[in-house]
Amino acid sequence: MAAVPQDLSAKLRAAARASFRAWDAEAYLAHYYSRVEPTERLTLRFLHDTIEDLPGTARALDFGAGPTLHHAITLAGRAREVHVADLLPQNLHALRRWCRGSKDAHDWSAFTDAALQLEGNIAPTTADVRQREARLRQRLTRILPGDATRRHPLGEDAPEDYDCVTSFFCADSATSSLGEWMRNVRNICGLLAPGGLLVMGALRRCHCWRVDGVPLPSPCIDERHVQFVLDTLGFDRAAQTIQICDVPDQAPNGFESILLVSARARGAPATPARNERNIAALT
Repeated sequence: MAAVPQDLSAKLRAAARASFRAWDAEAYLAHYYSRVEPTERLTLRFLHDTIEDLPGTARALDFGAGPTLHHAITLAGRAREVHVADLLPQNLHALRRWCRGSKDAHDWSAFTDAALQLEGNIAPTTADVRQREARLRQRLTRILPGDATRRHPLGEDAPEDYDCVTSFFCADSATSSLGEWMRNVRNICGLLAPGGLLVMGALRRCHCWRVDGVPLPSPCIDERHVQFVLDTLGFDRAAQTIQICDVPDQAPNGFESILLVSARARGAPATPARNERNIAALT
């Protein structure tokens, strides 16, 4: 795979910064989350299947959630307590508005319905959907600012012992650098308790993806890079899954496949800094 030219990479980073400054969470939700797209169905099924054995006492974090709650809806079906985190204040505001029950908050009922169907409720009623969303409001106890580029993504005084951390299309969403991606993943994994469960999604073999036509950088990773990082961070190969899913409908947005990953931590993640040259050799 060819590397992204430096001038193009710089342009993509500049586009990402401009996109974040002009970010409209409500417009994003209306455009991309008014219905359950095939990519999201794949992600929700993978998440559901992966956390089936999560103990009911677990505390879970969805890191890099954006303004979305569809992963938290599934997590609330298993975990005792759910936290969500994101970088942008606009996204955190959208999440809080939904939790308060604001009338103009985004409607997540289609995703709640999909989550309930995966759990075996073939035809969820309106009452079933409302009950699950009430459970989420009860169990979603913290909405936190989070920055994957920081060694302590939630801040030095925040929890770093989650039984389950999910992070979909976050670490790879605003950088073209393999080294930066690797550090982002390491920082996110540092939020896991020893033995904790990581569930992650990433764009596969993508240099540039688009949101509302705006081009954004991606480090063009594939399953080899993910395996390298999991090995470097000390995850147990016997307790991990790396799944490749084709999503041809996403070709207009710059990618045609995604990676869905689950892995069980052994202990505190190792530092990846000394391995960044090695991961670059995989391209």
